[in-house]
Amino acid sequence: MASKRGIPLVALLSLAIAACSSGGGGTPSTSSSSSRSANAGFGGPVASAAASAAAPIVVDRVFFRTPSKNIICDLGPSEVRCDMIRKSWSPPPKPSSCELDWGFGMHITGGKAGFTCAGDSLIGETEAETLEYGHAYRSGSVRCTSESTGLTCLDEKSGRGFTLAVSRYSLF
Repeated sequence: MASKRGIPLVALLSLAIAACSSGGGGTPSTSSSSSRSANAGFGGPVASAAASAAAPIVVDRVFFRTPSKNIICDLGPSEVRCDMIRKSWSPPPKPSSCELDWGFGMHITGGKAGFTCAGDSLIGETEAETLEYGHAYRSGSVRCTSESTGLTCLDEKSGRGFTLAVSRYSLF
């Protein structure tokens, strides 16, 4: 089958597919620098062009921390929990359903993102690996990307997630 200009339709489709799949999908960069502004990554799962170039490191389970050592996470099959040491923002009011510590981190469980209500902490996890800026881990449908502007975790199946940084947070 050929197009009007004599280029095989299969070749055109291959080019279209390659163009759509290269750089898309919001996967992280392997570069350690970031061209994002200080406000990027807040308000939704929009990735920068640099952060969309490389595939994440696929893991079954990993404890990791950001290079600043301020955010520590436990990423497992299609869920993640991240706790923070220092933050200048306040979480929303503690719900009556939470009888434990509230708002020191966020999680994605069952395709939904929210604040953590827990009686334990990931702070002090000695086996945590450092997830360098511009890199990402993925377990199941959840991907966490480390940037100098914050950490973003996204359930790619549900589109729900969060971004954490010292000065602000975002749930989407």
